[in-house]
Amino acid sequence: MKPNKWICKLFLLCLTVALFSSCHNEDKLIRQMCEDMHTRYPQATLQDIYKTCYQDYFGAEHLLTDTASARKYLSLELDECRETDMSAMPNEEPTGFRHRFSRINLSNVVNGKLTEQQLLTMFIEAAAKDNAYGDNWTSEWDRIATIALKVNPGWRDPELMAELQAAAQTNRAVRHSNAFRKAYNPHYRIVKQR
Repeated sequence: MKPNKWICKLFLLCLTVALFSSCHNEDKLIRQMCEDMHTRYPQATLQDIYKTCYQDYFGAEHLLTDTASARKYLSLELDECRETDMSAMPNEEPTGFRHRFSRINLSNVVNGKLTEQQLLTMFIEAAAKDNAYGDNWTSEWDRIATIALKVNPGWRDPELMAELQAAAQTNRAVRHSNAFRKAYNPHYRIVKQR
């Protein structure tokens, strides 16, 4: 075999092994994230897995139409939740399995750890355009859902699965499930991982 052909074949073999290893590692990370969600939030549904992974994949871009609206909505939400128990969720937690972004609980502002302006600035920075991880959310979601249902078969709900598949095909965000909102009272903003 000529040296150039041998080098090309070796390169292709190494590339294949690297890609397989990367996919295998990501599958482990997805499984761990699903197990953590199931442990931390037993009332979570597959919809909540979708939401955290969507946030990790796209960031906060889908939430920001303009900064004036973002400021107004944050102030309104803070006014509504100042007397609310937000302790069911941590002060900060990573999104998805890549942890590209974090959820910052609004309790950080209520308790004086951050100012409203600091949180708004971090949120706006996280909403920069073109911060999606890739261009095939549908395939990503299919892989995540397959692993999630192995972790917790109780998340299997054919109607919800169809709704989430339709959302994934149009890169659409979803809200937290009613069960999650009732149990954990989520009030947060997405920021870049710190």
